[in-house]
Parts: sequence; C-alpha cells; structure tokens
Amino acid sequence: MFTVGIIGRPNVGKSTLFNRLAGKRLAIVDDMPGVTRDRIEFTTEWEGEKFRIVDTAGFDLKEELVKKEMQQQFYSALDEADYFILMADGTEGVHPLDEIVIDLLRHKNKPFQLVVNKVDSDSKEDFIYDFYRMGVEHIIAISASHGRNVDMLLDEIIKFIPEGHDTTDPYEGRIKIVVTGRPNVGKSSMINKWLGEERLIVTPIPGTTRDAVDTFFELDGDKYVLIDTAGIRKKKSMFKDKIEKYGYYRWKDAVERADISVCLIDAEEGITERDVKVIADTWEAGRPVILVVNKWDLIEDKDDAAKAFLKDVDYKLQFLNNPSMIFTSTITGKNIYKIFKAAKDLYIEASKRIGTHKLQQIIEEAVYRHQPPVVKNKRIKFYYITQVSILPPEFVVFVNYPDSVHFSYQRFLVNLVREYHGFSGVPVRVHLRKRGETKGENMRDEVKNS
Repeated sequence: MFTVGIIGRPNVGKSTLFNRLAGKRLAIVDDMPGVTRDRIEFTTEWEGEKFRIVDTAGFDLKEELVKKEMQQQFYSALDEADYFILMADGTEGVHPLDEIVIDLLRHKNKPFQLVVNKVDSDSKEDFIYDFYRMGVEHIIAISASHGRNVDMLLDEIIKFIPEGHDTTDPYEGRIKIVVTGRPNVGKSSMINKWLGEERLIVTPIPGTTRDAVDTFFELDGDKYVLIDTAGIRKKKSMFKDKIEKYGYYRWKDAVERADISVCLIDAEEGITERDVKVIADTWEAGRPVILVVNKWDLIEDKDDAAKAFLKDVDYKLQFLNNPSMIFTSTITGKNIYKIFKAAKDLYIEASKRIGTHKLQQIIEEAVYRHQPPVVKNKRIKFYYITQVSILPPEFVVFVNYPDSVHFSYQRFLVNLVREYHGFSGVPVRVHLRKRGETKGENMRDEVKNS
C-alpha cells in the first residue's frame, strides 16, 4: 500500500497532523518535544484513494540514549515510505534541522511536500515566505490542530499515488496480538527479536514506549499484527504524569482492538501485584491471555522456579481459564516462537460459533442437573440460548426473570458452555435477557468473562 511518512524536527505538530488524517487520536500529542518515540501507522482514505500514514519521531541530533534510538527509527521510515510530508513550524521560521531533513530527502530522491504548520489564519500566511529559501516551489500552509488547508494537502498527496496500486487493508486476515505487561519486562525486545530488527526503541529506561505501536509480521504462512504497548504501572502513579496517562489510555485501546494478549512477566521478580492487575484488566476486556515468563536465561534452578510459577498462577490468577504459560528469553531466543502457536490456537477457540440448536442442549442439561428456583411463586424458566458474537464469544440466555437468576447459576451455565463446547483459555461472556427485549434493553450482564 502507498505509504506517506510525516517527518520533521520535534514539536512541529506531526502527531497532531497524523491524528487529523487518521480521524482519531492514535498518537500522543503534547507540547513537550520528543513525545513520539516509535513509528505509528494507520490506513486512511481520501477521494476514494486508500493509503498508509506513518507518524515518526522528531529528527534531532542530541546524543541522549533515547534520542539516538529515535533517530534509528527516523532513518528506517525514510527508507520505507513512498512519499513524505515534511513539516515545519511557521511561528519559528526555518530551523537548521529543517534544512538537514530536506537535504536527506533530496539525497534519497524521495518525493515530498513541504508543509508549514501553525498557520491558523490568513493573517499568518506571511509565515511561509521565509521557507522559500529552502528551494521548494510549492509550500502548503496549514493548521493541523484546526484542520485548516488539510484538504489541500490531501489533494496533493493523492496526485502521487500510482494507478492500480495495492489497496488491500494490511490488517485484514491477520491475528492481532497485543504485548503487554509492567515497565521494563522486555515487551519491545520481544517484538524486535521476532522481527529480527531494531524496529522498536529498546533501552534500559522503563517507560520508553508510550504509544501503542503496530507492526506487521508473518510466520509459517500465518499473518499477525504485533502491538507493542506502554508498560503499565499503578494508575495512581501513571496519572501524575500527563504523558504516561495518555500512554495508559492507548494501552486500553490497544487491548480492546487486539484478538490475543501476550502478558510478559519478569522471571526474576515473579508474578507481582501489578502483573495480576494488568492480566485481570486484559481478561476483563475479553482477551485470551498467554502468560510469558521472560528473562528465563537468568534463572539458575529452572525446575524449582517453574513449579513455583505454576503454583503462583493457580493461587494469584484463579480467574483465568486453563492459561498457557511459556518460559522465554529475548536474549537467547528460547521458546519465543512457541507464543505464536499458542496465539493461533486461542484465536481459533475464540472464533468458534456454536449453532443455537446445539446450545439448546445446555439449557436442557442445566435444568436436568439443577432445577431453577421458584421466585414470586413462579419458577424461573430458561427459554433458549444463542451465541451473538465471537472474539470474545458472547451468549445470550432468554429467561422470564433475569434479575432473579443467582450469580452462581450463571456461572454454572458458563461452565456447561465450556463442558460442551470447549473455549479453553478464552473468556466467555454470558448475558441474561428477558424474552422480547431488544439488545441492550434491561440486559443483565453479571457474568462477563468467566
């Protein structure tokens, strides 16, 4: 698919423009330079033409560890995109870094459009004149935050899209795997090891990843989207920092759009209270969980450690159903590809659809084993059950008095669904609804993920 990279020095509005073109807040936007660190991508459309947009880290020449890693991402994007939007800040005029970036584009012989941002009114159009000394004939003055002249920019972009180019949605037919966990447990390192390249920024500094970053990957003929996320600390701590707070909401969005969750745990630290919270939130969102114990190469007595982990899972993660646990090392590569086999198996389970006729056996068996109680001199009657969605699998049970069905009986119904139809390792959602109600009307939903 035709790819458009948004590049420029830090804090000129690249992420604001990215969100504007995407039509949603995908990239974190803040006045502090260097907020965007990894590449973020999204497929958008204009005048019937689909293309991919990529937000990149701001080009800088500082020597800090994270800054140097960010520049590696910038150069990778420079090689991969077909067309570029070079953004500059109209309120500051031409900056030496602007001239360096434009020279890099010319050296690569890449087509680009120079865009002067923060021109939010006709009275500020004079801002662009200084930029003509960069040797560019056509400059577009925009305001990314207000949307001013963004349509003009889009018109310019689609002129460069070749006829008959591939418009296949790269997400179609892919299993979306979100990689999550506490800070510094090796999430970005794991994805880079899978890819065989330094695609994501990896440093010893916790919290390096802030946005949720998507990467496409194929293994043994199967296609995946790998979603790297910010490390999740206590919400109270994260909400003290504005950027970390954004990162938390990006994490929630990433989990909700994923199919499978890979939760990394530090082998040396064991399953902590924070691990339990992250895993519980992921399971509650309806995502099957693969437990990945990383840094296994650092453990000496592996047999005893493995037994301790399994015992901990039984005690601390009782809410999970038959979870997969894989012991890995991103340093040695041990077992890292076993994760995809587990993910594929869970995806198949979570995608199963059961016919209403087969499900009706569950109601019959439930009533046979445990007669529903009498409420208000009337016995509770279960009429029928039907599956309404997959990923996660959701079922609706129609009953005469849904508010009177005890939680334990709902749990019993869930267990029967598993007994008859599997769904091993997958959260199952069950709703109770009165016969004749429309979806969402007075629906009781006490058993969400069991």
